[in-house]
Amino acid sequence: PCFPAGPHSDKDSRGSTPSPLDELVGAYPNYNEEEEERRYYRRKRLGVLKNVLAASAGGMLTYGVYLGLLQMQLILHYDETYREVKYGNMGLPDIDSKMLMGINVTPIAALLYTPVLIRFFGTKWMMFLAVGIYALFVSTNYWERYYTLVPSAVALGMAIVPLWASMGNYITRMAQKYHEYSHYKEQDGQGMKQRPPRGSHAPYLLVFQAIFYSFFHLSFACAQLPMIYFLNHYLYDLNHTLYNVQSCGTNSHGILSGFNKTVLRTLPRSGNLIVVESVLMAVAFLAMLLVLGLCGAAYRPTEEIDLRSVGWGNIFQLPFKHVRDYRLRHLVPFFIYSGFEVLFACTGIALVSTACIGLPDKRQDSQSREGRVWPKEHLLWGVRASPSPPLALTPRIAGGPSPHPGS
Repeated sequence: PCFPAGPHSDKDSRGSTPSPLDELVGAYPNYNEEEEERRYYRRKRLGVLKNVLAASAGGMLTYGVYLGLLQMQLILHYDETYREVKYGNMGLPDIDSKMLMGINVTPIAALLYTPVLIRFFGTKWMMFLAVGIYALFVSTNYWERYYTLVPSAVALGMAIVPLWASMGNYITRMAQKYHEYSHYKEQDGQGMKQRPPRGSHAPYLLVFQAIFYSFFHLSFACAQLPMIYFLNHYLYDLNHTLYNVQSCGTNSHGILSGFNKTVLRTLPRSGNLIVVESVLMAVAFLAMLLVLGLCGAAYRPTEEIDLRSVGWGNIFQLPFKHVRDYRLRHLVPFFIYSGFEVLFACTGIALVSTACIGLPDKRQDSQSREGRVWPKEHLLWGVRASPSPPLALTPRIAGGPSPHPGS
């Protein structure tokens, strides 16, 4: 039954009493659309910053693990005693040379298939798969054999270019999205179909690239942690390692003439090596989780071309179509230059030049060098900077025995 409304009944603007359903699903009385829109795009911008930081941290951890493991592995494999005791006549130097060739030569072919992989898997998933291949390379060091090290190195070389291409594309796309979320009012006025002006995201791209490379260059410091906390305790001092080195710089030939074949005072236990490799594997797995869990999608589903709906014949033709792009052809000399640059950094600077810093001057008076020894520092990657000049070698007495029988 309907009863007349009393003098104190609540009525809406039309004069009728609102029902409980209207109170539940109706418009919020204090709703401010402009304020809610501002908060929404602020959350979107914070999400973009989270994506950039997660991708940067993932790249830093990935390369910190990769460079640290490779440095420790090559030092251990260089020691003659370590090779003979642990691996016999397996031929570790030959395996290492083929492994390095797989890492450094395979990326040249990646110019063909990298655009196809990024279009097929998507930018984020290509990053995740490439970081996973780096973790696979770390896992093969549990069992060092030709059939584990060389194939994983080739797979790593195949993943280097897709990783960097997808990361660069991801950072660029995040800058574009941040510009879009920062100027959403202009986007509403122009319409969603109209693209922003060319280069309008450049200031944000500069900031995001600075963040990314600030994180990435920390990987070189992280790569020294296995040396500092583990391998340095097993290494001879440089008085032993560089005893027979007579010349350095442009006068030396090869990596470093006269470098001692034995660099380890004692061989590290297998259990300790497994612990170090397990820590590195855990960090590589953490980098995979960062990319998978914290990095959002770079594109909307309708923005990225899905090659899974394209025929395989067209997919195999795509790499050769990409080669027609002059920008990709210009990357070929860049790859050649960057390869020689890394080779020079590892040999000409790290090994030869740092040895020149502490190589004793043969013309010095022998009395001034008496009792002086090399400090215990990093074996391959340089002498620690100090205000005082590097210490000289202990001189060998003419006709007497060598103070280091292994030298």
